[in-house]
This record gives sequence, structure tokens and C-alpha cells, in this order.
Amino acid sequence: ILSTVTGVHRYKWLKQNVQGLYPQSALLNTIVEFALKEEPVDVEKMRKCLLKQLERAEVRLEGIDTILKLSAKNFLLPSVQYAVFCGWQRLIPEGANIGEPLTDCLKDVDLIPPFNRMLLEVTFGKLYAWAIQNVRNILLDANAKFKEL
Repeated sequence: ILSTVTGVHRYKWLKQNVQGLYPQSALLNTIVEFALKEEPVDVEKMRKCLLKQLERAEVRLEGIDTILKLSAKNFLLPSVQYAVFCGWQRLIPEGANIGEPLTDCLKDVDLIPPFNRMLLEVTFGKLYAWAIQNVRNILLDANAKFKEL
């Protein structure tokens, strides 16, 4: 095998054969291009990028855990719960612009290990469940008051 893929010309032949055999997804194409890349790969830079994504995921998890702990407290006023919920969604008063809200809990941390990904998704799922339960309770209360009127 080593003698077959020694020259640049043979790499190109192998790359064409590998890419031409099967219909491939974008991910598989990226993997093949990375494996057959002729330029040196900066492994240290890749390691730093992965570490940054892990740090970003940890900060996101700590933040969502804090919000979950606050939301679990029954002594918080409804207005405070509403403010926490709006802050989590980055809903702010008109005129202030802090950026786009996060659309996905895995945005910019898509290369973290599977366990960390699932932990983030499960934790965000708990917050979504809390938010849906609160909206449901508010709607049931409003419906009951409407029926009384």
C-alpha cells in the first residue's frame, strides 16, 4: 500500500477513485479532502480551536444551569421569572441592540464530544420544558379568568 501511494500523482489518482465511487455527503467529502491534503496541517491550531469550543460549551452549560436553578425557585416574582426568561432569549427593550439571539444550543460548539453535546441539549431541553409549562399555566389562568367574566 505504501508503495502505491508514494507520489503526488498517485494521490490524485486515489483521490479521484475514492470520490468517484460512492455518492458522498459534504462531511465525507471534507474528510477525504483532509486525509488526502498535500499541505502540512497545523495540528496545534486545530487543538486550540477544539479547546475554545469546549470552553464555550462549558460556559453555555454553566449559564443554562444557573437559569434552571433560578427558574426552579418558587419564591421568585412572576415579573422576575419573566425577566430571566426574556434575558435568556435575549429579548430586550426596543432601541437596544446586542446581537442576534441564539437559535441553537450547539451553535459554534459543533465539534465538542458527543457526551457534552447531549448534556447541552438535555439541559436546554429542561429549560424549554420549564418555559412551555409556564406559558401553559399562564394560558390556563387566563382562560379561567376569561370564563369567569
